[in-house]
Amino acid sequence: MPLMNFWKTAKEDVLKLKVEVIVKNAGDGHLRDQSPCSLELRQYLSVAPVESLFDYARQCLDKSFPESGLALQDVVNELGRRLDFNVENGLYRGVAKCDWI
Repeated sequence: MPLMNFWKTAKEDVLKLKVEVIVKNAGDGHLRDQSPCSLELRQYLSVAPVESLFDYARQCLDKSFPESGLALQDVVNELGRRLDFNVENGLYRGVAKCDWI
């Protein structure tokens, strides 16, 4: 079941999940720039309670998993939005060649 459908039907169950499981249930489970996973994760984070965002950040820092740094980036961006900062989602990974350098 896609993450946002799961959220709409079973919020309490979703809130019990670790951030690693949430990422795996978003889109195809792989965070890449503009991927269905990143879009769905960001959509979920925009509606998740702020207490959950703090928990997710702690989980990313306490126990790394393959995409913990990328998930942490999205969680921190969402926390910034909640503090009324202008936040722009950046790239997860840098680009190999830039013309402006």
